[in-house]
Amino acid sequence: MNILLKLIWLNCLLINLGGCALLASTAGGSAATIQIAQTIDIIKTAGDIGSASVTGKTLTDHALSELSGKNCKTLNIVEDKKLCEEAEAKIQSVKVRQVVMPDVSTPKKIKAFQKSKNLEQTGKIGPKTRLALWRIKHGIDD
Repeated sequence: MNILLKLIWLNCLLINLGGCALLASTAGGSAATIQIAQTIDIIKTAGDIGSASVTGKTLTDHALSELSGKNCKTLNIVEDKKLCEEAEAKIQSVKVRQVVMPDVSTPKKIKAFQKSKNLEQTGKIGPKTRLALWRIKHGIDD
């Protein structure tokens, strides 16, 4: 596609996409309907500007990307690219904390653990000892 045709196509696209108010007025909508449509247009435009400034994609681009599972950007068409490209794999790094559980295999070891946690030293795993072990397991206490 030559550049002139791309610009004409982009101009038509922008006119049609910003057309809630235009559509409402040409469809013979009431003044209230037109005002609501204009308000929605203003909100959408503000959202598009904010989104594009942070992510480089408009709200429409994000919606298309979510629906298709691909990386979509409407301005790709101007650059002779596909509207939607295969999405890059998202890799999340998660820090995993290694938890070392205390040895409570014998009554003597249970008493030592209970003493370290200022619990009654019964040598048996009761509710308070079980809670202390749970807190260690879930990284709340050391």
